[in-house]
Amino acid sequence: MALRNRTALTNIVNQENTKNVKSATNVVSGQTRRAALGEIGNRVNTIRGTSNLVLKAQKKPVVKHEPAIKSDKPVDKPPVHVVKPVQKKEIEPPIEVKQLEQKLTLHDEPKTRFDAFSADLLHIEDIDEADKGNPNLVTAYSNDIYKYLMELERKYPIQSGYLVGQEVTPKMRSVLIDWLVEVHQQFHLLQETLYLTVAVIDRFLQSFKSINRKRLQLVGVAAMFISCKYEEMFAPDVGDFVYITDNAYTKTEILQMELLIVKTLDYSFGRPLPLHFLRRYSKAGRALPVHHTMAKYFLEQSLVHYEMCHYPPSLIAAAAIYLAFFVIGHDDENAKEIWTITLAYHSKYNKEDVLPVVRAIATLIVNADTSKYQAVRKKYVNSKHMKISVRPELKSPTLQLLANSQ
Repeated sequence: MALRNRTALTNIVNQENTKNVKSATNVVSGQTRRAALGEIGNRVNTIRGTSNLVLKAQKKPVVKHEPAIKSDKPVDKPPVHVVKPVQKKEIEPPIEVKQLEQKLTLHDEPKTRFDAFSADLLHIEDIDEADKGNPNLVTAYSNDIYKYLMELERKYPIQSGYLVGQEVTPKMRSVLIDWLVEVHQQFHLLQETLYLTVAVIDRFLQSFKSINRKRLQLVGVAAMFISCKYEEMFAPDVGDFVYITDNAYTKTEILQMELLIVKTLDYSFGRPLPLHFLRRYSKAGRALPVHHTMAKYFLEQSLVHYEMCHYPPSLIAAAAIYLAFFVIGHDDENAKEIWTITLAYHSKYNKEDVLPVVRAIATLIVNADTSKYQAVRKKYVNSKHMKISVRPELKSPTLQLLANSQ
């Protein structure tokens, strides 16, 4: 009987214990939630990869204290040496290293004939100093850009006398370019468009030698249509070029010729223009607006004439600005000579290289009044271009003497 009561009591106690455990779990799970990063009392490491460091920081190092050995003998202390700070002497680099550093800081470009002397002797002016604060002008890359442009003009040259043996004659080419100057004015196109049009015509006629005289105007129209797409913000429609030719060609013929030119030139229209170099040389020579405008007049007169098309764009631009300084003169009292060392450095041409082209341009200008091709001259009579073509300096005896010296 006692045994039965004992077992009953134990069952009742066990049931009460299980009820208490269930109620405790329900309270924990239902009523209270654990914080996302744990309770404040929980030391939770939220930094990835630092759990071992936290544990190591919590453990205090155990230091073992060894018993001190007592002795009656006095201990001799080691003598104290006062160490004085050593003054460091600046070690000068050898003379060879100094010379190498000076060479590296002068010019980053490869040596040319103008880099053979020191910068102090040449007095080369930094023409980009005033524009370094303008990010649009990228003055840090200016010299490298023009160096690359000179490489491109050597990559895509125009040979002298490339029309020999073709049905198209130099006179036909001059008539075409003179007419395109007028078309360029009627459409109010950019200056670069005209220069690129002439460059495309010359490069195409040099490579594709089976063009007859009936299709020469079609080549010129298609070349200007391509140049407008390349340079202009809003290019004229192909129908405008059909109208300008008085319906001599259809839209289909112009588009077919455009395709032929593009394939012949291998889709490459990046050959630099004389206008690109002229802007750089005008800056290097401190040219006034009248000098720059007169140099542009000389360049456009050179576009019309076949005997000038084989000169590199950088050389003919240098000759144009040289002749402009020669005709009008320079207001700067310190400019004792026309072709300064700064112009020679940035153009990579010395005076002897430029003078033959200067004489050739002077010959064209002296004979401009009696020439059959008057489009450029009439264009620069306008006050917009400072009436450059009718200035009395272009009829001076010095200019005629320079032209006759050729």
